[in-house]
Amino acid sequence: MVKKMVFILSSLLMFGCSAKKDECGIRETSDFAQLFTKDEIYDISLRNTHKAQLMASFETKALLTATYLNPVFAQRTCKKRFKNEMKDGEYFFVVVFITNSEHSEFNKKGYSLTLNGHLPIDIKLLDNNDPLRYEMPMMNNWSNYYKVKFPKVNSNKLTLIFENERFGRDILTYSKSEEESNPIKPFRRR
Repeated sequence: MVKKMVFILSSLLMFGCSAKKDECGIRETSDFAQLFTKDEIYDISLRNTHKAQLMASFETKALLTATYLNPVFAQRTCKKRFKNEMKDGEYFFVVVFITNSEHSEFNKKGYSLTLNGHLPIDIKLLDNNDPLRYEMPMMNNWSNYYKVKFPKVNSNKLTLIFENERFGRDILTYSKSEEESNPIKPFRRR
């Protein structure tokens, strides 16, 4: 009898959570169901994230993690919080940690970041409450977070180079999705 009561109470507890719609009002899920639901934005972000490391004398001098944002936001069905569709350039979410530096400002400490040979158009330091920070895979308290915009690239291959004149360079390669690089789809008969 006690086992049945515990089973019934635990079932009510798990399935009794109120159902609610997500932020965009598209999907209705309960708090319990969210534990088992795949987070598409996080998954796409993780697949488009690479890490660069600059070293000297077997010691890490700078660490950069970059997420290519264009494929992430191309898959987004709800653009409620992020109004920019990111079609006017190539966007990256960049996390930077520089050792022995009070502020990891890579664009002011002799470090440079280029995409296919082009310097960034815009580098925006994100504050602690920026919603973009909480959707990206890499978070810690000792790095600085940036949203970096580069000019639009017509190639499917993107080469992001993080370098310093003293510590060398590290190269990260990304590829555009076919849907993004070819916005006009050819007609195919079935």
